Amino acid sequence: MDSAIGRYERTGLEATLGYYNDLGSVDGQWYVFIIDSDGELIGHYDQERRGLNLNDWVGTDINGFKFGPEMLSADKTGKWVPYVYNNPARGTLSDDSSFELKNAWVVRHDGLLFGSGWYIDAEQFLPALIADAVEHFRAGGLEAILAFYNDPQGISAGLIPTVEYYNSTNTLDGYFSGFIAAPDGEIVSHFDPAVIGTDIEDLLGPAVRNATPDGTWITADDNDPAAHGPHTMRIWVADIDGTLIGGGWYTNPAR
Repeated sequence: MDSAIGRYERTGLEATLGYYNDLGSVDGQWYVFIIDSDGELIGHYDQERRGLNLNDWVGTDINGFKFGPEMLSADKTGKWVPYVYNNPARGTLSDDSSFELKNAWVVRHDGLLFGSGWYIDAEQFLPALIADAVEHFRAGGLEAILAFYNDPQGISAGLIPTVEYYNSTNTLDGYFSGFIAAPDGEIVSHFDPAVIGTDIEDLLGPAVRNATPDGTWITADDNDPAAHGPHTMRIWVADIDGTLIGGGWYTNPAR
């Protein structure tokens, strides 16, 4: 984002818009968009999007999540905003198969909002996210990892609005969430407050104990069919001296 703001400072708004409104500025999945103080999209490679306002339908993704207000609340320190949107590297806006979860970083500058982001490959993103969480835990214990998860400018906290949307609707049978469980199995951190204090094996089944220090994918198939646990589960979890740190997609048995 610094390069886009730097271009604006060097060349002015008109020249900057001329550059980013050109399809040639798109690099695979990467492109910059610019929003004015009224919420109007003035910079975007797709001319059909320019002139639309994030307070209107264009600020709602295909699943109904209203990401527009989240973006417009960003300030000069920046903010992560996740939503489902077209990946230009995979297809056009009319191609439903090109829509993927995107994590955008947006920054307010001179009353304008500059944004860009990347499309999340869950198989790569989740292990990387948990690895970062583990490093915070090793450096500063539970306090440090909770600060990492709860940082309002952090990439993990950026997922919270989307998780809130999915958890309040019937959009998905399961949902994404991160968790931390103490060595005795007690869940000490989870998106759903009702789960905190319960046992991790009650939530995910005994297969969660197969985790390694480097991290392991655990699925519903890893559990004994006779054992208690969700029927659908795919999580990445690391065991750090008995403390389990993980996240993924699973069905809460209590729901």
